[in-house]
Amino acid sequence: MSDFWTGKPGAAGNLRLLTREGKWLAWEDQEADPDNASSKRIAGAKGRVNEVLTQAVHATNVLTLLGSGASFCAKNADPRQAPGMGDLWQAARESVCKEDLIDYSKFDSVVLDVIGTLPPEKDGKRQAGDIENLLSLCKMKLELMEVRAKEAEKTDPEGPIRKLRIFIETAECAILENVDFVDQATDLPAHRGLIQKFAKRAVDKPRVKVFTTNYDLCIEEAASRLGIVLVDGFSHSAEQRFNRDYFQHDVVRRQTSGTKSDYIDGVFHLYKLHGSIDWRRRADGVVIRSRASDPGLKPVLIYPRSTKYQEAFETPYLDMFAALQAALREPDTALLVAGFGFADDHISAPIWSALESNLSLRLILVDPSFIPAVKLDAHPAPDHLLDAALPTRKYQNKITRLVLEGDPRVTVLNGRFEDLVDAIPTITGDSDRQRLQTRLDQIRDVAI
Repeated sequence: MSDFWTGKPGAAGNLRLLTREGKWLAWEDQEADPDNASSKRIAGAKGRVNEVLTQAVHATNVLTLLGSGASFCAKNADPRQAPGMGDLWQAARESVCKEDLIDYSKFDSVVLDVIGTLPPEKDGKRQAGDIENLLSLCKMKLELMEVRAKEAEKTDPEGPIRKLRIFIETAECAILENVDFVDQATDLPAHRGLIQKFAKRAVDKPRVKVFTTNYDLCIEEAASRLGIVLVDGFSHSAEQRFNRDYFQHDVVRRQTSGTKSDYIDGVFHLYKLHGSIDWRRRADGVVIRSRASDPGLKPVLIYPRSTKYQEAFETPYLDMFAALQAALREPDTALLVAGFGFADDHISAPIWSALESNLSLRLILVDPSFIPAVKLDAHPAPDHLLDAALPTRKYQNKITRLVLEGDPRVTVLNGRFEDLVDAIPTITGDSDRQRLQTRLDQIRDVAI
């Protein structure tokens, strides 16, 4: 991430709003220059964004979509951090060549074979390439080789088919290991803040739906610390099994006497669109919650590659995507998107389709890359109304152009997930149970 964002705490004041004039408006007001008679006060984005977020919080249906960028704010005391795509490339490279880390020839030879060129070097070090492109091409080549090969060639332990299959499996295992960075000591202020703020919504409204492309356990760990219930499609039996019907369940508190019952506060629906590090598929096809490395259990992940769209039509992914598409069509719906770059068409296309057809859908999109780092790093401070080119990615560009056309349903912000969370207004009026949870948290934070 750019120097501007490195080490910068999450704060609403970091956000900039894209205006209809195509400029990025700073958060706070800019007062008129007393030494310049022609200078005028410029209202900041704070009031406008606060109004949009307040409406979103109180919408009938609230959806959040979190991509890989939303996990970068999770911090560990040790070197384990949320990996970017470049980190996954380097992790795969080291894992494939773990017995020979001098020249990485075992990994680089495959890259040369399927891509044709190696990533460039910088300061004597080979840069990271596109891990998604590499695995896509490897998978395609493997399929072509298997179609043409005889049975003996497919099973030859020293043959090219077996070697390429091992290369793919090793790279995918490295990815699985590197996205498993969350534990009880991980600092998760933004994820915790998101859950705390939306947990105070009225229980008579539909539960907040959290969609994420991330494999990690940031949401689950933050919810666990807050005592929040996540409905994620798995049973509550000893062996937790996935069943789409569980998304139709809810949690109520039943009195010990009488027949009255009431919905409990702060229940969320969690949909992990690309799978999770703690999902495994048994040989019989049943998906369970497990982190075991048993050969009979296959990790349930859509790994970075171009076949994401096809894989999304398998269970349990199909159920997750069906839920996203259905939720986007509901009336009075607010969708908050953070850390997602709209590079995955199988997710981006349904969002754009919903914008085309659902007049009551409100979209709030935040991304730190909309303004180049050099403009934000400028000294003195960058202009209050900053010019910057529109994003080039297809769906991001179309969404930002809606803003320029004056579509009031769309709000585009330059900033990070943690900045957006800080800007979300807090719903006033805690319940008795929420106040109790706050007191218990304060007690736990005091060293004994």
